[in-house]
Amino acid sequence: MNDESHDSTETEALPGRTAGNDQTGSTLFSVVGDDPAKQNAIDRSVAAHHTLAARPGMRFATGKTILIVLHPGFELLDVVGPFHFLAATGADVHFVTTGSADEAVLSSSGVALVPALALHDMRVAPEVLLVPGGDTGILLRDARAMADLRRLGDQATYVTSVCSGSIALAAAGLLEGRRATSHWSVRHLLAGYGAVEVNERVVEDGNRLTAAGVTAGMDLAITLVSYLCGEEMARFAVLGAEYAPEPPIDTGTPEKAGPALTDLSRDFLAPLVEELRAPAR
Repeated sequence: MNDESHDSTETEALPGRTAGNDQTGSTLFSVVGDDPAKQNAIDRSVAAHHTLAARPGMRFATGKTILIVLHPGFELLDVVGPFHFLAATGADVHFVTTGSADEAVLSSSGVALVPALALHDMRVAPEVLLVPGGDTGILLRDARAMADLRRLGDQATYVTSVCSGSIALAAAGLLEGRRATSHWSVRHLLAGYGAVEVNERVVEDGNRLTAAGVTAGMDLAITLVSYLCGEEMARFAVLGAEYAPEPPIDTGTPEKAGPALTDLSRDFLAPLVEELRAPAR
């Protein structure tokens, strides 16, 4: 397996939807006629880009490939949260489906995303492979998709997951003996697939990075931005997103929610959890 992080990966051009390739900032504005105020805004944006790019340690991930896997019933925020930050790196960010590339993939919330490519057709070693959670049991039952995850995971610079996506990585043999986390309701299942369960929001073991439930995917993505583009870019991206969580109801972990609410939530999620339990070894 490729456990060594590096700053450059030879990739070939890929078709499909990408984001973050125009680093001038000029696409943020639409010029109507000869509007001096808008032109001034564009000039300031372009100048800010050059200032940002010249700061010590700053770099872009241009030419690198990031693959975000779309499987049936994926958790929407597991995908779009990380995408927001990763698209700012300048890398080619692609949604890849476990099914056919000409079919939209329905998330667990009913919102569909259109993939750029099929996972099975990928022959490029990605800089980042990201597997979201959601109805992960469907993914585990797809033998071809699981084999593709293993193949691409062996080639990727960073192998990553959000929420129960780590169960899929573990089931594919990509977390054997590795420290990892997942959504609190399924984290205990990691050991059944040979991983080492850790109760942390983002866990890193070599080139494997796993995030806890749903919103932790943004923390994972910010970490990846710092690795791909430097901490200065990560700080800039966090400010741009105004990412400063202060939940009005602070029950985001079992420890904070208390046993009664946690038990109720665990019962609510029980069918999804049972789908992910490893067969007896």
